[in-house]
Amino acid sequence: MFSMDRIRLIPLRILVTGSRGKSSVVRLLSAALSAFGLNVRGRITGVLPRELCPGTPPSSLLEETLLLRSSPTSVEEMRWWLHSLPSGTDAVVMENSAVAPELQPLAFLWLKPNCSVLTNVRPDHEEVWGKGEENAARALCSGIGSASAPEHPVFLPGAVAEKPFVRSLLSENACRLLPCEDGGCFQDTHLAITGAVCGFFGFDERRGRAAAAMLPPDIADFALFREEEGLLAAAFSANDPESTEQLFRSVGWIREETTILFNARKDRVGRLGAFLPWLRSFPWKKVCLTGGRPLFIPSPAVGTPLYGAESLARFVRGEGKVFGCGNVAGTPLEYLESKREEKMRERRGVVS
Repeated sequence: MFSMDRIRLIPLRILVTGSRGKSSVVRLLSAALSAFGLNVRGRITGVLPRELCPGTPPSSLLEETLLLRSSPTSVEEMRWWLHSLPSGTDAVVMENSAVAPELQPLAFLWLKPNCSVLTNVRPDHEEVWGKGEENAARALCSGIGSASAPEHPVFLPGAVAEKPFVRSLLSENACRLLPCEDGGCFQDTHLAITGAVCGFFGFDERRGRAAAAMLPPDIADFALFREEEGLLAAAFSANDPESTEQLFRSVGWIREETTILFNARKDRVGRLGAFLPWLRSFPWKKVCLTGGRPLFIPSPAVGTPLYGAESLARFVRGEGKVFGCGNVAGTPLEYLESKREEKMRERRGVVS
């Protein structure tokens, strides 16, 4: 196992941070680097914390192992995971799991990355970071770079690099911005970042990007699910109004025919408030609130208790077109896991 002072012996060390999209980029980078024959270890936090390592080609690019928690989420998980890395690790891709601004620099301190990725600075965790993009950027950028690592390379979407406050904050930390092409969707942008990082380490960008593009979608990635006459657009992992609106437009649904299902979490109390202007700006068929609902449900939402995957499936069958957003934890995650298991059974030829 590696001690913290031996982390530098790992040739490739990449830190991924941002308001959203971190897990996606960690998976893509891990798959791309695995394609070059590297012994990669990736770490995703989120509602399903996982360790990634090379799979057995051609059937699987990555092997994903669930990391079971015996206590509430803590930034110490990152240090514990780094301690657990096996000898012979060639590359490590780690998601910064810190939320509190004062804890953001710890991942950089522990990993000592060769480069970092900043996926975006969309408003989130407003109860901790404050409102708006500038406050989100201030929190996130505080965890990138240090006086002991001048000219630290930071890969980020071109649109994010153009924001004056992002440039200013990263310049204060002596970082070198490396803007990447903005794609037509999040996946394209993340693939552009993946290719650029591969090129930075001397690998073929196109080959790395192509390998990452072959990776199957993650469990919480945006997808459509049919339930008899109903249809669920599962955008629960899009945890900000801007990206949620982009995903809604991508399905081409009429708003008056669409029921919004917002899944709330008691430990994300600010997110519902951030979504309210979006929920109130359009003539939806209905706005339903489930999960860790507040004591007083804000208009125009109505409380809709859903417990378990089948409960959500019945809801979709009864409503027609349902667009799910807000948070993936809880019943939506149970539903998505049941769909993944169903697909795996189909592939094995097992009749459910």
